[in-house]
Amino acid sequence: MTKVRIAIVGLGGVGGFYGGLLAHKYENNPEVEICFVARGKHLSEIKVKGLKVISGERIIIGNPFEAVEDISLLAPVDYIILCTKEYDLESIRKGLKDLIHQNTVILPLLNGVSTYEKLQSELIENEVWQGCTYMVSRLKEPGIIENLSGRQKIVFGSDSVVSSRMKFLEIVLKDAGINAHCTDSVSGEVWEKYILVSSSATATAFYNCSIGQVMQNYSDSIKNLISEATAIALKKEVKLPKDIIDIIISRLKAIPGGSTTSMHSDFLNNRKQTELNVMAGYMVEQGKLLSVPVPHYTLMYSALVIKQGEYL
Repeated sequence: MTKVRIAIVGLGGVGGFYGGLLAHKYENNPEVEICFVARGKHLSEIKVKGLKVISGERIIIGNPFEAVEDISLLAPVDYIILCTKEYDLESIRKGLKDLIHQNTVILPLLNGVSTYEKLQSELIENEVWQGCTYMVSRLKEPGIIENLSGRQKIVFGSDSVVSSRMKFLEIVLKDAGINAHCTDSVSGEVWEKYILVSSSATATAFYNCSIGQVMQNYSDSIKNLISEATAIALKKEVKLPKDIIDIIISRLKAIPGGSTTSMHSDFLNNRKQTELNVMAGYMVEQGKLLSVPVPHYTLMYSALVIKQGEYL
């Protein structure tokens, strides 16, 4: 029997968590091989000790079939679960083509929708699925991934049918202890999360404050961002609940007040690379392309581009 090969590309908080569970479940499995693409000290630790995953009170060790630093060192695989940051995508896009064969499926679990759209337009002979994940996980130190709550969820699929290959991957993920669901209406799920993270990331970075402070002091601004993002989604014919704006606001209010977003944290730490183009630049670009006014995104994006440039 030919083994099914699954590559996890990007072993940070998301890829490391899910990859660790998969590698633990399918170590020495006669039917499934789990491969990692990671970097530097993180990769070195994985090769020597395996990948330690802390999930709530549970600790597991994931030993992949292969772990490499460069995609080119892997033979083609059947599924690619892409978990890099969007700004790292350029460095691996050419390598991705060496990792696929005619039936390879690519599932990006990155924030936003731009990566999915880019890959779909470039890899026209392969299936590219949409997906999103809900979790709070981090690379604690090289070789160790931590998700203190243990909560996690992946939603993936298409907007047409749930295929046999989707059901197969869902089973593979579930058997590894991953809360996975495939669906035939995935874009609504993806966009609902994207509207939330995009608006909150843009606002917290622009106002330089926590989510709680944004909701208390800049409620009109966050509502305007949510409304503009929703207008773009609807222009793209994404099916969203009629009360999507109220849903997003309620979810933001439920987040602990002192919390902030990863993009805001990147600005606070003077990171040279952030997800600004994913969270706000895409909205500005799509607003122009689709003739949808996005004045609040445009204003905040322009200011944050200048602010980010100060770190370069």
